[in-house]
Amino acid sequence: MKHGLIKKAVSCAAAAAMCLTGLSAIPAFADQTYYDNKTGTEDGYAFELWKDTGNTRMTITGGGTFSCEWSNINNCLFRKGQKFDCTKTYQELGDISIDYAVDFQPNGNSYMCVYGWTRNPLVEYYIVESWGDWRPPGQSYSLGTVYSDGGQYDIYKTTRENAPSIDGDTTFDQYWSVRKSKPQGNGSYIEGTISVSEHFKAWEKAGLKMGKMYEVALNIEGYRSSGKATVYGNNLKIGGSGNNGNNGNNGNNGSSDPTPIEGTLYTGSFENGTDYWQARGNASIAASSSKAYEGSKSLYISGRTSNWNGAELALDSNYFKAGSAYSFSTMAMPATSASLALTMQYDADGTTKYAQIAKADCTAGKWTLLENTNFTIPTGAKNCKVYIEAPDSLTDIYIDRAICAKAGYKAEGGSSNNGNTNTHSTTPTNTTYATNITAEYNAPSRQFKISWDPVKGADRYGIAVYLAGKWRVQKSDITTTSFVTPKCISAGTSYKIAVAARINGKWDTAGALKNASVIVARSGSNGNNGNNGNNGNNDQPQTHNGYYVDPSKPMVAISFDDGTSPTNSGYRIIDALAECDFRATFFYVGNWIGSEDQVRYADSKGMEIANHTTTHPDLTKQSSQQIRSEYDTTYNKLKRIIGKEPSKLLRLPYLSSNWQVQQTLYDVPMITCSLDTKDWDNASADQIVWTIQNAANNGSLNGAIVLCHETKSTTAEAMERVLPWLKANGYQVVTISDMFAAKGKTLNGGQIYTKVS
Repeated sequence: MKHGLIKKAVSCAAAAAMCLTGLSAIPAFADQTYYDNKTGTEDGYAFELWKDTGNTRMTITGGGTFSCEWSNINNCLFRKGQKFDCTKTYQELGDISIDYAVDFQPNGNSYMCVYGWTRNPLVEYYIVESWGDWRPPGQSYSLGTVYSDGGQYDIYKTTRENAPSIDGDTTFDQYWSVRKSKPQGNGSYIEGTISVSEHFKAWEKAGLKMGKMYEVALNIEGYRSSGKATVYGNNLKIGGSGNNGNNGNNGNNGSSDPTPIEGTLYTGSFENGTDYWQARGNASIAASSSKAYEGSKSLYISGRTSNWNGAELALDSNYFKAGSAYSFSTMAMPATSASLALTMQYDADGTTKYAQIAKADCTAGKWTLLENTNFTIPTGAKNCKVYIEAPDSLTDIYIDRAICAKAGYKAEGGSSNNGNTNTHSTTPTNTTYATNITAEYNAPSRQFKISWDPVKGADRYGIAVYLAGKWRVQKSDITTTSFVTPKCISAGTSYKIAVAARINGKWDTAGALKNASVIVARSGSNGNNGNNGNNGNNDQPQTHNGYYVDPSKPMVAISFDDGTSPTNSGYRIIDALAECDFRATFFYVGNWIGSEDQVRYADSKGMEIANHTTTHPDLTKQSSQQIRSEYDTTYNKLKRIIGKEPSKLLRLPYLSSNWQVQQTLYDVPMITCSLDTKDWDNASADQIVWTIQNAANNGSLNGAIVLCHETKSTTAEAMERVLPWLKANGYQVVTISDMFAAKGKTLNGGQIYTKVS
């Protein structure tokens, strides 16, 4: 919407360069940030920032992803999608859907939606998935209802007169599908699928004629409000398959329609995503290839902070009727032995109620069938959902082959396949692409061994990796069912890969890409490292053994600035810290990150990943907009690299600040230091060691923030000597955030910190 449809006035990784054969010529991906009206294309996606007045920022981050922020605006839009030439209807284009993953944080009047236009007739349309404090379009009656993707949407039509459009100021209709209730997510994070074509069909059934397609895009819109959003997943599929312009989310967080097993109403296999299941409470969910009862993947549920947290599936009331009986089942496996329950939540008589479907005591690493073949949905029940939980435990949970069917249907399978994780068959599969892809990471040699099941009739296999918004073929003459990478993969690194098979001279690349997997190099692990998640770490959480902050003991936060080291000094420093069970904060200058692998390696070892601006300017000589851009650009880059939120901390370049810096970065804790090792001024290793030991001996090291630089080989040598000495003398080396937390102190935005007392 441009210029004020909303009437209510109210004051939101991606794969990095993998050093496999043939990648030396691939350019590094660079984010672009815009503050004023801008249109363009990136990785096959059309993008636009539009505003009439106010402050806006849009950073495009590869594929369909982007981040945005707005304040003091009247109306603004940020979107990425596809534009067409208005020669085809949506039916002629084929099925259209979007798998989305968004961190949506509006303050006031805003919404996250699918947005676009048609011509003949001229129509502006919205499919609104979530909103701020006002549900558009503000009408009290609807023209009908759409049931799609586990949600219920109301249909509306509005008319705008003499308003801006793709054909200038004119009169046109607006079509709306608006969810009855916001989708459940993990805090501000929401993920799912919007089957766009299903809404178009429902609109036409309601008498709203669709014209020739001009645009379809994932859109963040604000009206007289402020807010921010990070679109870390936006996979637009047209004609029945995605264009692979994905993603900071490393995999399908939504899914294409799951194919039901014969005789069932719904089957969740999780081979291509979450199959409409959503996170419940604070839990996170992702399709994972580390465990599977059938096929190559299951749904992995982690991050449960309360016993009721888990995963849920909304039931379509067109098929599941109150008072009727159905069969519900799923295979389930807890990470630690616990009771698991399959439960129904529903609304009746104005309250939310619950009914247990099935429950069983489950053993860690063992698949157990939860099933009730004759469960009656309570009379009067509405908004029904089935969900999986561990009522007495916070264990992580895997589920696979979830089935909803007519009463009497009995799922095949018993209590176990012994929890085996993707063992590879010697019998060729009947697919035309490789399946059951796993990756074993060897930490000492820093390389993967990637394996897959043989494909019947295949004489060659090829491996592709998703890089900088595109699939890149790495090797296409493999004659076995495994491949070992060069020795260049750092722990903590993740890659999205696909394995194609050549049969009778033909490659099924589409099938291979559709069944791509995300693999993760996990340090300290020799097992299966296959994974498919939206945070780069959706398998069982990696622990950093031996690290614990004791508030009663002396501690110091030794921190390291600048970029990744062009030599091996950065790795030496990280390894020296890890060998002593120490942690530290690493501040990265965005434009000086020469090796994203090294950043991920630091993160995998438990280091705090933080911000040192994008170009290392003196912020006191920058405008407010430049200051904000220096911070935000690198924050988003670090988030993409490590696949999760980095630390909010900022090391001030030249340790320099003033009132404008602090006012602009009102939400950012700013760090200087109380002890400078002078390694930037070519201090020797002996001098650096003496500086730290002297401070320890005179008592000033306890609670101090120490300034070092990871790019100096002298600093690496000094750390290899002084860290064991500190440990022997009772000191803890910790991250800045951990040190303040241990002392009960809060790191507030807009404030400068040199030490903790």
